[in-house]
Amino acid sequence: MHLRIISTVLFVLTLVLGCSHLDENENDIEESTATEHSHNTGKNCSSCHNSNGNEASSLWWTVAGSVYNSNNKPVNNVSIELRDNKNRTGNLIKQITSDLSGNFYTNQIVNFKNGLYPVIVSGNTVKTMQSPFNGGSCNSCHNGISTAILKIN
Repeated sequence: MHLRIISTVLFVLTLVLGCSHLDENENDIEESTATEHSHNTGKNCSSCHNSNGNEASSLWWTVAGSVYNSNNKPVNNVSIELRDNKNRTGNLIKQITSDLSGNFYTNQIVNFKNGLYPVIVSGNTVKTMQSPFNGGSCNSCHNGISTAILKIN
């Protein structure tokens, strides 16, 4: 009887781990570049790009959002840094560049630990978030309604 339970548990565990998105993301990195276009600027990317969404698999964004200029126009080639300490100090954990649509995204697994501090950089302009962030869905808050959109200049 115990052998049957152990076998069942191992089988279920194998299925769960075999279907993990971790292996797929680590082997098939997708992220924004300054020279490509994406879509739906300003929308919550995670509403579709998630494990259950219509853009699942390698297009499951672990960090995603949009960045604008002072005229509320999407801006490309902005660096988004995720650091382990505020005020652009500490270790750089991940860096992403916004695309021609102003969107930035990656499917690479990011360990948020106790929270990371986002920084947006364009030329000499640097803006930092002063509170730690524990998820990657930037537009879920920075939507212009609950929190201001991300503006770099």
